[in-house]
Amino acid sequence: MIDLKATARSSSLLRPTTAESALVSPKAQLSAGPVADASRSMPARGFSKVDSFEPAIINRRQPRGMSAMEGASDMLSAPAAFAPRGLPPELQNLAPAPAATQAPDPAPQQASNGVPSANDKRPAGDNRSAAQIVDDTPALKNLGRQKDIKFDQLCKQTGVDPKLDLKDPKQNADGVYRLAKVLEFIDSAKASTGGDRDSKVKGGVGDGNIEGITKDGDARHGTEAGMVKDFAEKGYSFLGEHQLPTTKDTHVKADGSNKDNFQWAAGEAGKALWFLPGVSNVLTGVGNSEGGFKGVLEGAAKGYVNTLKGAAEGVIGSITKGRANPAGMIFGGVMGALGNTEAAPQPVKDIANMLY
Repeated sequence: MIDLKATARSSSLLRPTTAESALVSPKAQLSAGPVADASRSMPARGFSKVDSFEPAIINRRQPRGMSAMEGASDMLSAPAAFAPRGLPPELQNLAPAPAATQAPDPAPQQASNGVPSANDKRPAGDNRSAAQIVDDTPALKNLGRQKDIKFDQLCKQTGVDPKLDLKDPKQNADGVYRLAKVLEFIDSAKASTGGDRDSKVKGGVGDGNIEGITKDGDARHGTEAGMVKDFAEKGYSFLGEHQLPTTKDTHVKADGSNKDNFQWAAGEAGKALWFLPGVSNVLTGVGNSEGGFKGVLEGAAKGYVNTLKGAAEGVIGSITKGRANPAGMIFGGVMGALGNTEAAPQPVKDIANMLY
């Protein structure tokens, strides 16, 4: 006969205790309450000692029916912060590394094309005061307060306090810096044709004098002062091409400066007398001069020299073409001078250059 009591006693010996079950089943662990000393408990069947006391590590035993590669793939796809202990070195190296964070690059304070911006500030390390910026910027230091300069509007566009002197210690230094950049940009602009203004701009830096204001305080269009006026009225949207605007004002010279009445009259006479090369070039030279007695003399001399140069080139051209006789040489000299006459129409100059 089977001893039922002995069978029951042997079955109870094989049944896991409450503490042992808690290590295997989370539900049993909750119902059993806290385990007094988990390190002394017997590991559950089917688990090694290492497995039962490393709950944070994925179990290394692979379920039945799963291949070795499938098991490795599951472990790699698990959201673990480190590689599982016991993996082969080749699999540990495949564990994803945390993404490196990189601080964003600081935004540039000025446009890459050099055009001033309303967001410009003194660059890092530039701790100059407003007074120092004024002293370092001739175009700002020499800026007048004529009516068409519109100084209050300039201050509004750049963030300068118009109620304070530019050198006042309370003045907005970054605003003064922006105003200085705008004036330097205008002062170093190219001619309206896109060519260089060699008499006004050296090495990309202007002469520090905003020109184009009349005696009545008006800013002529096509001059530096005219650009300052347009900026005061329109703001930064006006600043685009780094060159003077085109103009039909005959009082404005090619370099953007004004002609006084005497210069203007001489220049207009030179245009009208273009068929007289010597006279026309002298008058045109006076009209394009810097003004003043010295400037007038220099302009007249330049026009006279240009005439002689053209005449000499015409004489030499006639000789090289086999017309080494007085009539041919005179004709070549006249054509050479006419071809080098600044006020002459371009078609006339082209024909004259072909004939000598």
